[in-house]
Amino acid sequence: MRIFKGNIYAVIAKLIFVTLAMSILGYLMLAAFGTGDTNIAIFLAVCILMVAFAYLTNISIPLKFFAPGIMFLIAFVIVPMVFTLSMSVFKYQTGNMLSKEQAISTIDQQGVTSDENETAYDVVLGYYGDKASSIAILGSEEQQVEGAAPGVTAKFDTVLGYLDGDKTKLAVLATDTWGDSQYAFFLASPTTFTPLTDADVTLEEVNYTAISTNGFTRFSKAELSAMIESIPGLKFKYETRYFLKLGAPIKGFFEGSVNQSMSVYTYFISTKDKFRIVPAADVVKDGSGMAIKAKNFTKFTSSQIAKYSEEIGKAHLAYKKPAPYFIGIETLPSPGTSFAYSIVQIKNIQYDKKADTFTNVLSGDVYKDDGKGNFRNIKETKDYLDPGWRQGVWFENFASLLSDTRIRDPLIQVFIWTIAFAFLTVMTQFALGLLVAIAMDKKIRGRGIYRSLMILPYAMPSIMSILIWGGMLDTNGAINSLFNLDVQWLQDPWMAKISVLLVNLWLGFPYFYLIAAGSLQAIPKELAESAGIDGANPRQIFRLITLPLLLRMLTPLLVASFAFNFNNFNIIYLLTGGGPSFEFGSVAGATDILISYTYKLAFDTTIQNYGLASAISVVIFIIVAGMSMYGIRKSKVLDDFA
Repeated sequence: MRIFKGNIYAVIAKLIFVTLAMSILGYLMLAAFGTGDTNIAIFLAVCILMVAFAYLTNISIPLKFFAPGIMFLIAFVIVPMVFTLSMSVFKYQTGNMLSKEQAISTIDQQGVTSDENETAYDVVLGYYGDKASSIAILGSEEQQVEGAAPGVTAKFDTVLGYLDGDKTKLAVLATDTWGDSQYAFFLASPTTFTPLTDADVTLEEVNYTAISTNGFTRFSKAELSAMIESIPGLKFKYETRYFLKLGAPIKGFFEGSVNQSMSVYTYFISTKDKFRIVPAADVVKDGSGMAIKAKNFTKFTSSQIAKYSEEIGKAHLAYKKPAPYFIGIETLPSPGTSFAYSIVQIKNIQYDKKADTFTNVLSGDVYKDDGKGNFRNIKETKDYLDPGWRQGVWFENFASLLSDTRIRDPLIQVFIWTIAFAFLTVMTQFALGLLVAIAMDKKIRGRGIYRSLMILPYAMPSIMSILIWGGMLDTNGAINSLFNLDVQWLQDPWMAKISVLLVNLWLGFPYFYLIAAGSLQAIPKELAESAGIDGANPRQIFRLITLPLLLRMLTPLLVASFAFNFNNFNIIYLLTGGGPSFEFGSVAGATDILISYTYKLAFDTTIQNYGLASAISVVIFIIVAGMSMYGIRKSKVLDDFA
């Protein structure tokens, strides 16, 4: 058997075409293998074999014609159907999209929290010892120590009281008795400092010390006696970086002295295994006192930081407290700086691979696989860990369509409207199209122009027409403006439904006009003439002869139109978006049909529930397929092919 026969140019063209097709498929197959899409790669490999078998052999001549269609049928019809069916039996939604292994890894990585004090350090990145790949940090831990402010010798005579009649708002009224300060008088609380003048205060007659001012009330002797032990620990605001402390009372007055908080550093080096305190003599400090170099510690260069950046981000370095505490690097050094930012964290979630459980080491709570795609607290079932994973739940998604009132109630309303929308659309479009076809079947002047005008809505892109109609039906749109109306065409539930039907009628009747006009031409004129001779009037001829013949020819198209409008996503989504909503927070709207409701569940909500959307898609397929088969069998259109 000759494989390559016929005209030499045709054979060469055939070889070029087949080689090009197989090369493209082969490239796509290798790309799929490279990205880990094994199933796609296998399918493309099968397509390559099918192309070779069909076009490089003469074993099956029909396969040469069917091969492209079979490949596209599998890729774009069968595979999506199988995928949708498989996803309908999975818990597959936002928060449950990973595999279980990926979810465990993510939970384990995210199972950390800052320590109770939210401790953080600016640290230098490098390594300890000789091994450059062993990440370490050089840190400085700051402590605040109080002491007399150097160079500030001013002392004040003060009285202790409170502000605005609230005894919890402590304050001191201070007088610079010796003239050592630029402030003759001031009022200070723990957070505020207000300089005063002579006119603002009332002075004590003997010592000329301020004892009152507006908004300040002095404590009585009894009140001071009750709080005498806490007075030495009080701090009142003074100038920047300084504060005022009170000494022992003398005749109701306190001597206030200026103090300053000073930073004292201790130094440490932390590696994966050990937290080391470093003597101050072994470090080199910058101007602020923070360590930038240390003995046995080598700072990373910029290139080393770039090289080990991934390891640095994942590093868990030892802390002075034992596990589960550790130091994690949050940010790398900015250009021109020496310090990275690190925080002390707690590994609060631990995974037990043998028991397949997570344990919160702080609270002791245990999280176990609930069989539905999450690790759930065995004591508090409402508490679970994120993320979850795709989990087979069998027919739970289908059961929820009937058992869960949050899904069932809007679904019933959407289903009823879907049936009504598809039925009314087909009936109105067919009726108007047939009426126009009968009218245009008469010999009238300018019939060609009228026919052209009738198909204009069908000739225009439907998306453009729908968007134009949406603008015209807006509250401030052209229709309300032209006719001086105030109709909520798209905001009121019933008016929105009527608007959808009217716009769909405008878009669809030209199609039925065309097929009805063609069908009328196919009906023999002799039938009507014979019936007229027998005494039938035009109405009887139409009802008993023309309409039954039209329905027999057009029933498959009517059924197909019903199925199309059952899933007519464009008109709903573009015109009303499925709205207006039934109630606040509801996914479904008054004009939503099943397909737009399914789309919202899958893509337009905070929780994108692909599993539930797939279950509804399967239900839609069963309904449409069942109705289509019933309509076709009732019309007996397939009997002609038997």
